[in-house]
Amino acid sequence: MPIPCQDIKDAQQAWAKSKGIPFDAHGYVAEVEDNLWKPLSCGARQGFESGAGSELSGHMRALHSSSALVVNFFDYWTARDKVPILSALDIDPECGASLCFEAQFPTGLGGTPPHLDVAITNSIGHVVGVEAKFTEHVKRSTRGKSKFKAAYFPKSGGLWSEQGLPECQKLAEELWDEERCGGRQRFEYLDPRQLLKHALGLAKKMGNRFSLYYLYYDCVGKEQEAHRQEIDCFGKRVGDEIRFKALTYQEVFKRLRDSGQADADYLDCLESRYFC
Repeated sequence: MPIPCQDIKDAQQAWAKSKGIPFDAHGYVAEVEDNLWKPLSCGARQGFESGAGSELSGHMRALHSSSALVVNFFDYWTARDKVPILSALDIDPECGASLCFEAQFPTGLGGTPPHLDVAITNSIGHVVGVEAKFTEHVKRSTRGKSKFKAAYFPKSGGLWSEQGLPECQKLAEELWDEERCGGRQRFEYLDPRQLLKHALGLAKKMGNRFSLYYLYYDCVGKEQEAHRQEIDCFGKRVGDEIRFKALTYQEVFKRLRDSGQADADYLDCLESRYFC
């Protein structure tokens, strides 16, 4: 059962207290390891150390950290048979897969490339990029951070169209016009610019051999309902073109639990902290 978004921080702090884990007034633990079910795998650590988000030195220490949830949820599968997690994510499990964190797919514009929380690559070279959210989508803490720069709209032509993504091009241009006009933004909770940048980077490197997934933590309230409507709107506009799929952490966890193909201690840890 989803809990109100405003209670998520309190729930995470209650979990830490039950485990005897100290945290500061802002909900940050002293060491990253205090916030993780198991120590980071070598692959996960390498991904975060190569990333540009300073996760290990800061953000991942927050009890309400999205990156900590990503690691607690996915790193268990790094060195295991991935069929159960692939099936839970509605990804064809027949082709096998590798998994990496903070995957970078440059857009070709220089600067810091878009970082996907998780990239799953199967044995035939198809990538599923996963952008994951915990509380930031409903709090709108990412609002405005993914604004387009003028470089995304050169006079020489459309960057998305050049990669075979004409519907993404149309939506990006509409959002760019909204930014320049300073009018009301149609997306209040979803960050479509971030997703469009991911799609551009994926298309530039992978051609049409990619899918973009949006994984979010479900809450109750009018903000989350608006968020779901915006997801639907985004999917209708560009979903077929980028093979877009939105899932909640809750439904993926339930599928894992029902499959009976994951260790009880992993499932119990996730359930007691995030899904009780």
